[in-house]
Amino acid sequence: MKKFLAEDLNGVMPAMITSFNKDENINKEGIRKTVNYLVSQNVHGLYITGSTGETFLMSPDEKKEVIDIIVEEVNGRVPVIAHIGSIGTKITIELGQHAEKSGVDALSALPPFYYGFSNNEIYNYYNDISNSSNLPIIVYNISQANLMDLDTLKKLASIKNIKGVKYTAPTHFNFSKIKKEISNDFKIYSGMDEMALSGIISGADGMIGSFYNLMPEMFVYLFSQLQKGDINEAKKTQEKINIIIVYALEKSGYPFIKMGMNWLGIDSGYVRRPFVSITDSDVENEIKKDLKILSKENDLSGIKFLEELLK
Repeated sequence: MKKFLAEDLNGVMPAMITSFNKDENINKEGIRKTVNYLVSQNVHGLYITGSTGETFLMSPDEKKEVIDIIVEEVNGRVPVIAHIGSIGTKITIELGQHAEKSGVDALSALPPFYYGFSNNEIYNYYNDISNSSNLPIIVYNISQANLMDLDTLKKLASIKNIKGVKYTAPTHFNFSKIKKEISNDFKIYSGMDEMALSGIISGADGMIGSFYNLMPEMFVYLFSQLQKGDINEAKKTQEKINIIIVYALEKSGYPFIKMGMNWLGIDSGYVRRPFVSITDSDVENEIKKDLKILSKENDLSGIKFLEELLK
């Protein structure tokens, strides 16, 4: 099975959903179908067991099972980054060691949260993870876990295996500072779906997001246009994407993503409680009606799940 290095971790990487059945158990076949669909859409990698994967609603053993299923199904076709972060260092290290043995290409972890850990404690957390693994590690910087400032990131970047940051915040002006003050080789992944264009223009090496599950073809196209230097076309694509994102977030977010993927025949399954799956046919039909209106009022061509809906 092909192994990827830190320098290979670029481009469009869906923060992959985890498929659960109606009883909230892991849907192995749904996970495999999701992997194959995303790879077929030419994504450049997969970011698994993260926020979008409902990681905090799974037990450590369930996360290990999901990692094993995905790595086996990917079979070296694209890089796999496994998110392993939790409040406790011991739990995080145990999951990371399992992920490394399973065959992932890199690890990612948000900082420990809830207890208001000091910067020194956060540094020790990442240093301990690094000492337990030979894999590249991507810091997960997100406001829900206390957004880390540039000085903190610079200190973390001195740890041997820390190779980049998943930056889920709108302050993209920091990207140039990160590259300048840490290293141009230090990877940055834009984590704001609705600002993917801004992220890449601001210097990100790649982008990781939730709606990449539902519209991978659009984000791959946006990235390819930026690679060609066609900013106007990329801007039009981002605008189309954002119409869907704004509507979806008004409704339900993750349940909406899974519902739309189910329309494509992917069997993305259900969300886990306390999230609420969209199972009421009247609600689903109302959403379909709204999306058809949005499609008529806007040029949303190229969005596959909408094209499937409009058939």
